[in-house]
Amino acid sequence: MRKDSAKFLEILLKKRGELGQDAISCDINEFMEIPNVKFNVKAILDDLKLCGCITKASSMYISGRLAVYLTMEGIDYFQDKEKQYQEARMSNITNNFCGSVSNIQLQQGTVNSTQTQTITDMETVDFDKVSEFVAKIKKYDTLLEDEFGDKATEVRQKITEIDTLIQKKENPGKVKMLLMELKNLSVGVAGSLIATGIVEGIKLLFI
Repeated sequence: MRKDSAKFLEILLKKRGELGQDAISCDINEFMEIPNVKFNVKAILDDLKLCGCITKASSMYISGRLAVYLTMEGIDYFQDKEKQYQEARMSNITNNFCGSVSNIQLQQGTVNSTQTQTITDMETVDFDKVSEFVAKIKKYDTLLEDEFGDKATEVRQKITEIDTLIQKKENPGKVKMLLMELKNLSVGVAGSLIATGIVEGIKLLFI
């Protein structure tokens, strides 16, 4: 993400905290601390859309007013970035082996811990990314009825099935199928920020 886009998102999230809503209407003048923001605002919005932080419906009017709709990716962007940084630091350890090795498990940054290993075909799905995505959706569980109506039960069922599989790290094909079904359920929900966030988030999982 561009630096000016990150700063733009930072200001948007601050306004979200003040307003208590994910749909933000504001003026371009509120972003003047960003150099040349009036000339670059279209590129910034396009960048944020590409990163999945705001919806495609977000836009700027001739009057200079902005209508921006944050996604779950955008809301959690800086938290996720910090988490990735910390994980990168923890994984920055070199292990040297003499001879051939296979099916080896290593634990780093843990004390007196245990773990199990499952050898399976996981090339088609990144279980860690899917796990993070599901965790974000579950934060909005109490709002599903308001957003999805009679589809809420089916949406919650898909999320539970996906969560069960990724916890076991098995059957990536079914995980992918369930994600596509969840995406299809969300596509038809108009005006829902959660549904839009689900659609955009699933797209990012398979880039």
